[in-house]
Amino acid sequence: MTRKETEATLRPPLMAALRGEAALAVLGVAGGAVTALAGSLVVARYLEPAERGHYASIVVFATLALTCLEMGGEVGVVRGLADVRRAGRSFPAGYLAWTVLASTSVAVAGSAAGAWAPPWMRPVWLLPPCATAAVYGGLVFRLTTGTLVSSGRLGRLIAARTLGNCGPVLGCLLCVHFGLTSALEVATLSFVAQAVMNSVLLLRLGRAGEPLLRTVPRPGSGGWHRNIALVWCRGNVHLHVLNGSTYVLQRSDQMALSLLGADRTLGLYAIAINVSEIVGYVPAALFPLVSRGRPGNPVELRRILLLLALCVGTCTPLAYVALPLVYGEVYRAAQPAVLLLVPATGVLAVGRLFQGVELRDTRRRGNLAVIAVTAAAGEFTAVYLFGGGKPVAAAFACASGYAVFTVWIMLSRSTGSLGPRPLLDTVPAPGNAPERRTADGLRD
Repeated sequence: MTRKETEATLRPPLMAALRGEAALAVLGVAGGAVTALAGSLVVARYLEPAERGHYASIVVFATLALTCLEMGGEVGVVRGLADVRRAGRSFPAGYLAWTVLASTSVAVAGSAAGAWAPPWMRPVWLLPPCATAAVYGGLVFRLTTGTLVSSGRLGRLIAARTLGNCGPVLGCLLCVHFGLTSALEVATLSFVAQAVMNSVLLLRLGRAGEPLLRTVPRPGSGGWHRNIALVWCRGNVHLHVLNGSTYVLQRSDQMALSLLGADRTLGLYAIAINVSEIVGYVPAALFPLVSRGRPGNPVELRRILLLLALCVGTCTPLAYVALPLVYGEVYRAAQPAVLLLVPATGVLAVGRLFQGVELRDTRRRGNLAVIAVTAAAGEFTAVYLFGGGKPVAAAFACASGYAVFTVWIMLSRSTGSLGPRPLLDTVPAPGNAPERRTADGLRD
């Protein structure tokens, strides 16, 4: 059989598989996007802009703590679970133990920081449960979704990720019931509600007979404490640093506004960010098409970029018009920021796509993290110096940081191929069960 005949034989089932996977990814991402926007809308309607700025500050720094403490989270589960199971250890048991340790540490830090907390973060006794619920709920959610990914339970993954952003909605409903109106109270109840929901998801996953959540004892095993070290030793540290640096890039603008004390500006700006980030879900949904190129059937990244450009062109005027209609007239001041932030988010999405290609082809995690941190530092400095007045100034600094990141990623690419990695992706023979080993040691 000639090469062209082989490619013709493999292409239909491959493209069908890619389309099916992309469809599931789109459903999962769309569900998360809808619930995230619903939570943003409910919180914006419930809190006035200054309090909404306080809420954004709490969420940003609590999520930063989660990002620092998750130890790779979902990626770590996918990467380390197969080896842990072969070794006869229980990775989930160790990861859940880590959630308790991390949450306790954050609670202690929240209590210690109470004396220096700004007035809007009083009563201080709410800080520990707020921080603990934020970290615990996030860590358990990472474990749940990572387990579902590694086991191929994509249908349940869609439901889990859709429910994963429902905390703000539940928190606001509880605040309405109890008559609470401060940002700290809304954030605390939101995080607690999300932590309870994520725990229920994990428990239901275990009761459903999910084998990855069972402890598999081995005679003479050294215990769960080696599980976390195992994941780190497998190279997860570099990927975790890269994920953390990318998060800082996406949130350094809000961190700067929070430290400036520009509460009302941050409240307006945070809504503009939430609306504009809908564009960022497109590459997240289509990333399987980028990461699964195979010999003889390279991925057409240009088509994905074209789709992203069409999405940006459609969402920019739509977001501009819908912002005051959906969120209220008070947020009309954020309309100029949206005109900058939606295209900027599209630019960032391009950078993330090329970042994914670089990881797939060269595993340049250290260099990519340096690029993200440098761009984030420049963005933070620009917002801190010039962004305290109006949301549009912060949006301009944010757009500049995203542009620097994307252009730097594209110019520093070490590979010119958008196709598969040679000698690393194997094409299964027709009729055999597909199994592909990647350079990262994962099977899918």
